Amino acid sequence: MAKKKLPKILEEFCIGCGHCILACHLGVLKLENKKSKVINPQACDSEGRCVSACPQKAIPHLEEKEY
Repeated sequence: MAKKKLPKILEEFCIGCGHCILACHLGVLKLENKKSKVINPQACDSEGRCVSACPQKAIPHLEEKEY
């Protein structure tokens, strides 16, 4: 397994606006059941564009995870 910093999505704050998905040009996130989900962790460059794009602060930071 590999480790890297990935978006930590707080589903209770996500309103499904899609701003994080538009900010990420790498296809790491997608909407699933009206919530943002990490679907392609290996593509993440850990730059945090999704963090700054979220108006609800549903992605407060990147978190080191195994995938």
